[in-house]
Amino acid sequence: MTKFWQTRRAFAASALLVMAVGLTGCATTAGERKSSGNSLKDLAIWAGFATNAEEPANFVKETRTGNLTYQPVGVTPAGPKKNARKLTPEELQALEAELEAARLKNESVGGQGQ
Repeated sequence: MTKFWQTRRAFAASALLVMAVGLTGCATTAGERKSSGNSLKDLAIWAGFATNAEEPANFVKETRTGNLTYQPVGVTPAGPKKNARKLTPEELQALEAELEAARLKNESVGGQGQ
């Protein structure tokens, strides 16, 4: 054998030894492991990258109903239409004047604190 293959074989053997020593702490018996039926997930669980869902506590089982309904997020529920009437031009001008008066009052009160 050439020197290249000797060093390559020594490196591979040492890498396997390091992996074997590192994984001895991860070893579990078959009784401790629960199989999920998915070999890829089982490997991820064994390596510590995934977990199995544990059985919920008794109080959780007792308080949950069998039929869980969830409110969809970002969806406006269908309901009655608003009965908002259109403002007349006079009512619109009165509302604008009321808002402008409130704005001026707030500006004058806000300027007093300086």
